[in-house]
Amino acid sequence: MHKSLLTSLAVGCGALLDLVSFGASALPIHVGLQDAAGSHSWTSPVIGDPHGTVTLTAWEYDNHVWSNAVTSYKSGSAAETGMGVTCNQQPSGSECGELEIGATPWQMLDLNISQLTGWKSLTLYLGSVNAASLGGDETGYLLGATCTVGGSCTPIVLDSCTGFGNWPGHAAQCMLNFTAADLLGQSITDIWVASSTTDQSGTDNGNILLGSDFVLNTVPEPKALGIFGLGLLLIGVFVGLRRRRAG
Repeated sequence: MHKSLLTSLAVGCGALLDLVSFGASALPIHVGLQDAAGSHSWTSPVIGDPHGTVTLTAWEYDNHVWSNAVTSYKSGSAAETGMGVTCNQQPSGSECGELEIGATPWQMLDLNISQLTGWKSLTLYLGSVNAASLGGDETGYLLGATCTVGGSCTPIVLDSCTGFGNWPGHAAQCMLNFTAADLLGQSITDIWVASSTTDQSGTDNGNILLGSDFVLNTVPEPKALGIFGLGLLLIGVFVGLRRRRAG
């Protein structure tokens, strides 16, 4: 019996070690943002088991002041689907009526990540970023900040992209990945999404889209791993006892 029990314990412990090793790999969760449409500020439901929430807010630079705006959702081709900003101003000959994140007037979406927990990295997507060489003039920027748009902090450029859109041989959207270590190490709480890093109103009609979902790569909770491993261990003991009785 002792030999059978030890064998079962070894099997169970091996399974637990395998599970812990597996837990080192991030588990991807797709987080939808479409429900933010129609709101200035929207907070997601609790993500995963649990990994906190994100908050998306919309902004427009009116009369040299950042003002509340409303998030929009645009549905089109793969390159022209995503989250934008509804104009506070009356759309004119500019690109303001495109339901995208525009440069005239200057607009931004702010993704607050301060309430996320247990994550390793996140992946954001930008669309409608057509390079000048492809008939457009759009560049998408992701800015890292320690405050919301309009707050008392100076953002840094995390990354940018262009040359993606409805063009042969080009991906519809660009994909930008950031690790928790990189962002949290710089105390970044907010990711600003913009088509310009400065006010280009009247001189730049570029506009972009934030993908309607993002990917959060998470780490399983240690408590959950322990419970699951204990379950495997007990199953191993039970199987060993049955084999002994059958013998």
